[in-house]
Amino acid sequence: MGATEAWQKIITGLLQIPRDLKTVPKIKRDPLWFYASTDGSFIYVNNAVDKKPSCNLTASRKITYKDFEIVYQYYSKWVSGEVGVRDEVRRRSRNTAYIFALISYYVA
Repeated sequence: MGATEAWQKIITGLLQIPRDLKTVPKIKRDPLWFYASTDGSFIYVNNAVDKKPSCNLTASRKITYKDFEIVYQYYSKWVSGEVGVRDEVRRRSRNTAYIFALISYYVA
């Protein structure tokens, strides 16, 4: 599945039901919850509504398709455990943890 199709799948899912989702840490760390929603064009990430422990965002994060597309390219490498991928993609996007969680929930 390509980035465009994955983006549309996530947008469609969030249009139907905005929800709390959890991050997907690869190291022994408890996941954090966040609330994801969309207006059909962008994905918005905020502190969790119902779940704990919540991430601690001071403002809403807006994820664009361009940001998603960059992170999406790294997802399969990250899942397979390729060394250094997380650090590399983190330098390109501050929304990496949220995007990986969205892909994991809706696409993978």
